Parts: sequence; structure tokens; C-alpha cells
Amino acid sequence: MSRIRSSTLFGTRHLTELSSLTSVLRLLASMALQGAHLKVAAEIWVPWVMLEESPDGTGLNTSGILIDVMNILRSKLNFTFSVVRPLDGEWGRILPNGSATGMIGMNQRREVDMALGPFTISYDRAKVADYATTIHLDNFGIFLPRPRLEKDLSGFTKPFAWQVWVVLGAAIALSMGLSILFNWFSRGWIPPKAGKYVIDPIYVIKSLLVETIDNLPEMLTGRVLLGVWLLAALIVQSAYQGVLTSMLAVPWVTVPVDSLDDLGRQTRIPYAFESGTHLHFLFQSATSGLFKVINDNAFQIVSLFEEKTRMKEQRFAILCDFFSMKKVMSDDFSMTAKCNYYIAKEPMFYTSLSFTFPKKSHMVPLIDKWLVRLLESGIVNRWVHEYSSNATVCLLPPGKETGITTKVLTIEDLGGIFLLLVAGLTMATVLFALEKLMETFSVR
Repeated sequence: MSRIRSSTLFGTRHLTELSSLTSVLRLLASMALQGAHLKVAAEIWVPWVMLEESPDGTGLNTSGILIDVMNILRSKLNFTFSVVRPLDGEWGRILPNGSATGMIGMNQRREVDMALGPFTISYDRAKVADYATTIHLDNFGIFLPRPRLEKDLSGFTKPFAWQVWVVLGAAIALSMGLSILFNWFSRGWIPPKAGKYVIDPIYVIKSLLVETIDNLPEMLTGRVLLGVWLLAALIVQSAYQGVLTSMLAVPWVTVPVDSLDDLGRQTRIPYAFESGTHLHFLFQSATSGLFKVINDNAFQIVSLFEEKTRMKEQRFAILCDFFSMKKVMSDDFSMTAKCNYYIAKEPMFYTSLSFTFPKKSHMVPLIDKWLVRLLESGIVNRWVHEYSSNATVCLLPPGKETGITTKVLTIEDLGGIFLLLVAGLTMATVLFALEKLMETFSVR
């Protein structure tokens, strides 16, 4: 009994000593930041970090969500900091020799005390730098100029897929061919009689066009064939009319790209990704598959915010994070009251974003302590929402932005039908002229 008590007391005393030691270490670490000046790596990523050369050329004017976070940390831990930019302008890629570029490389070489980023947390980067606690969770995906409702002269053919039109044409040809064949064979073993036939081949077309059929077939074979076509025609007509009506009355915008697979398969829309980022590393390191296709066909840009206007005007896509997309959409809608951008439905991947530090930095637990409190207060999430609040209306599907579900049809909407009528009238005129010429020559 005394042995158990002494063991328990020893364990309690050991835990107390360990807790006291941890407190002492934390106190020493916090004292190490008292009055310290930190060198912090950062690069422009609106609205996380915004940098601008001061008018007198003596330094950088800084702002943004992470600068606000750093100012809160500065007041709590009593340090000062200055921002330095990476010479290559990159966030950080791991090179084949194990060294890193950009701000990750500055951490690896201990040229700075920390880097703001925020950085995508990845295994390769974690081998050369340490991460603080997660600041923000976000998706990466595809940002496109918003698809618009385009006039399509062949729109009246769109209710059915091309395969349906092919099968329908083949069925018409087969049925008319069988009708001709049945009629030809029937005259071989049925006594000749005026008007005696299995079925008139033109009835197949009449059934589809809802035309009057004057004389029903006398033979059971013909009646079965005509009955089948009347039933099929009823279904085909109803389906075609319903879909065509909805397509003409309700805006239906074709979205060319909604996933990374769509992007890799198509050649109509050029696309880019930001250089020096985690995406750049992922695509560049791919040796096969879809990522290799994307890397081979994409071009590189510095940032979405530098290219947002050119992207809208020249109609190309950019692969980046959702928060940046929403920020651009929000700013653009505030200025133009229009939705000019679109976020593809299928994200590429979900990731965590955070600060980075040199390996085994004593600052990580200190920064984490206050970061956790900031995140729990919800202030970071509130800032994120405020920067992108006007993007909400533009997150609706293309064609639904204004809430209008019907429209007045114009001559352009039905242009294909009128062109078809003009072609038919032209053909009829040509045939009429040919028939008159043939009659003239036959009289002579």
C-alpha cells in the first residue's frame, strides 16, 4: 500500500516538475522575443498580403489579412518585424537536389525568421521547413471567364444528342426500305388490285410530322408497321417539343470546363497556373497522367490578380485557390455590377494554409499559441468573408445570375429554323425550274 502511494506521489511530483519545466521553457522562449526584431519573408497575395514600395523608397508599405495577424502577434509577444521579399518572387518549390526556391528556400537557409505566405502544407515542404497551425482551409480549382448565352443557329437540333438523330435517321431509312421491299414482294404473290400495297413508305415521315394519313393500310403487316411508327412518333415528338420549349424559353449556358479532366481534354480554352507555387511544383514533378498533360499545355503567370483583366478579355483559365477567385469576383461585381467570372464545379484538391519557419524554430509554439486564440475568436474567418462577400450572386450557375428564368425569343434565337426554311424554299424553286425545263423538252 505504501509502495503504491509512494509511486503515485512520485508520479504526481514528476508531472508537476515536468509542467513547471514546460512553463519555464515557454517563459524563456517568450523572453527571447521580448524586443526582438524579426525578419519576415512575404510576397504579394491579395488580400492575404499586399506590398507596395513606399514613396520615399525606404521600404515597403504592408497591408492585408496576414499583416493584421502579425500586428496582433507583435502586440502580444512584444517584437518588431520587417518584411523582405524573395528575389525570385516564388513561394517555394523543392528542386531535385533538395534545395528550395522562394520563401521556403529562405526558411531552409535561415535567411529569415519566418515566412507569411500563407503556404500550402505539403510533405515535400515539411522536409525543409516547419509549419505553424493552420490559418485557413481552402480548395484549389479552375477559374474561368464566365460562359455566356451564345446564339446557336443549330439550336433546334440540340434537344437530342447526335446519336439520337443518327439512330432516328437509320430507323426511318430502314422502315421506308422495308415498306418498299414488302410492297414489291406482295405484288408477287397477291393478285394485282388497284391501290393494293402493304404500306405507303411516306407514312413513316407523315407520322413524325403529324400529317394526316388518308388511307390506312389494308394488310395487317402494314397496320402493325404504321401503328409502331405512330406510337414512336408520339414519344419522339413529345420529348422534342418539351426539351426545345425549355431550351428556348429558359437560358441554358454551355459550360465548357467544369473539372480538371475537362480542362485537359479540351483545346479551345488556354489555361495557366501561378509560377513558384505548390501547384507549379505538383504539375512540374508529374511524369505521366493528367498532371503531365496540364503541365505540358499550360503557361505560367505571376498571379491571378495581375492577370484578372487580361484573363477576362482574352478568355483563358487560371488554376488557383477558391478564396482568390471569390475575391476577384467580389471586386469585379462591386465595380461592374456584372458577373464576369466562373468557378468550375469540381475542385482539384482541398488543402491547409499556414506560416512557415526554419526547421526547429523556437518561435513555432509561441506563434501557435496566439494563432489558435485568433482562430477560435473567428476574426480571421470574418476578415476572409468581408473580402469576398460580394461574390455570392456570381456563384450561381451561368444564366441564373439575375434570377430571370424566361426570355423573349428573338430572330437570332430562331435563326436556324428560318435558314432551314430558306434552304427548303430555294430547293423547291430549283426543282420547279428543272421540272418546267423537262416538260418543255418533252413537248418538243
